[in-house]
Amino acid sequence: MYCSFFGLKKLPFKISPDLTFFYKQAAREEITQALLFSIERGDGIITVTGEVGVGKTTLLRLLSETLPDHYIQVYISSPNLSGEALLKFICSELAIPVDPADGKADLMNRLNGFLIEEYRQNRRVVMLVDEAQSMMLDTLEEVRLLGNLETGDDKLLQMVLFGQPELDVTLQDPRVRPFKDRIANHFMIQSLNNEEVMHYLNYRMRVAGYMQSDLFSLKIAKRIREQTGGLPRSINLLADKLLMVAFSKGDAHLKVSHFKELVTGSPTKHARLPWVLAASLAVMAVVLAWTKLVPGENETPLVAAKTSWWQASQHLSETAAHLGVSTQRLVQLTDMDRQARHFLRSQVANKPLILINAMPLQRFDDVYSSVLNGLDKVNRANLFAVIDPKSDPSDVQFRLLYDPRAEDGTALQSKQTDLQTLSGGSSRVVSVSNVEDMIARSPKPQRLSAGS
Repeated sequence: MYCSFFGLKKLPFKISPDLTFFYKQAAREEITQALLFSIERGDGIITVTGEVGVGKTTLLRLLSETLPDHYIQVYISSPNLSGEALLKFICSELAIPVDPADGKADLMNRLNGFLIEEYRQNRRVVMLVDEAQSMMLDTLEEVRLLGNLETGDDKLLQMVLFGQPELDVTLQDPRVRPFKDRIANHFMIQSLNNEEVMHYLNYRMRVAGYMQSDLFSLKIAKRIREQTGGLPRSINLLADKLLMVAFSKGDAHLKVSHFKELVTGSPTKHARLPWVLAASLAVMAVVLAWTKLVPGENETPLVAAKTSWWQASQHLSETAAHLGVSTQRLVQLTDMDRQARHFLRSQVANKPLILINAMPLQRFDDVYSSVLNGLDKVNRANLFAVIDPKSDPSDVQFRLLYDPRAEDGTALQSKQTDLQTLSGGSSRVVSVSNVEDMIARSPKPQRLSAGS
């Protein structure tokens, strides 16, 4: 590895969250302090949004580490639960005894009693939710009701929801206006500009033990930002590969020419277009050609695609516009999908998987209108599934997409059960957001470049 070559004590650009590398600039420290102040003040519901890889999970973990000891924390990493399931999970995390027959009202009463007792003991409870864009309407409504639990003066439960920009899209739905009105504070984590990228990279090098003059110049930082959009996770990946190239060439300084020699690096915009377009077409194929999945019945398409594939000359921006998302967001979604499939294929052999993913597109109703017209009433909860007949048994066998604006959260769990039944009970349900975390935590194999 390049650590000894550059005089480093540890790798500077691992993508798994590491608070020792936390970069306080670019408003990160200000947001952290504002969150702490808002929680201590007892504001209630707070939302934090940002693109994939911008540092939301790192900020969440820093907040968790910084909270005073009198706070009892409930961490929810996969919030794609029904409202009732969410209440049961919270009670379980707080070790609140519940009865199997308890409904929402019973669970809420038990939780309220617990929170009141903790309040009397000068203890507070804070709920930290990651991937909040996956929450469905009935779950958001339950969160709103949790925000109503209060004494005469103070909120009994503080809630901070971290999510991708799709959460903001969901909050535009008129049906969640009561929830939106209860949001006390909203923070948006921005990507890094050119100078911030330069300072961020050199800061991480210093933390890792680098003692020489700054390695990353503004010229190099500009090129990195062009290829990463200023998102820290993508910046880390590219910077790591640049250091590998420099090490293999014996260069103690980074050069623009190193970008051309990234054998395993992130493709340039032109190089990545074919696979992004292919992935986009796959998304459209899922949108336009669904399968009726009922245990015991054959899988037959309900709605045929008007065109099996878009023309290869179709611009990526047009695909993004049709889906109602930005081109950059579509690239991120398809990139994560590609990584998830590749990772799962390498990790889980001979065991089919049900890969679930939230698809809160701005024009969801328009895109899926033809599908909605053909679905049975039991499937009208904005939940759709598609079978991939070409996938290897060790790959993703079923794909379940859902819109978090769906009102019936229990339908998602029911659909998962249907899919597991179809697979003979051997499938494992995996969320794309969880796969992202699994990828970050997995050990990375060492690669030797041609020059080393």
